[in-house]
Amino acid sequence: MGRDTFEQRIFDLVGYMVTSGRSLIDETPLYGPFRLVDAASRLIEIVQEEGIKSSRLSTLREQIDAGKYTVVVDAESFKAFLDAVVDTVVDQIEGDASEGGEASRKRT
Repeated sequence: MGRDTFEQRIFDLVGYMVTSGRSLIDETPLYGPFRLVDAASRLIEIVQEEGIKSSRLSTLREQIDAGKYTVVVDAESFKAFLDAVVDTVVDQIEGDASEGGEASRKRT
């Protein structure tokens, strides 16, 4: 990914986050957590396209993208989804501590 494209993608993500912050004042409270996990997925996508390979980031992004729209089902389903994502992060942290990390930068 070229430098200008990378900067544009980061700018777009920051713009999404900033405008989401403003929108959240008037939106339903569940949109806040949704927007945070959606931003996390978007950031992981940018990082991966920049050439950083990480199975734990890929796993998180897949899990987030598979479940983030439970926000429109009901609050309990969305809460269970968020709890599962947090559990995945904790499991990855614990695994990272015992394995010394796993992410590597590989330019393609």
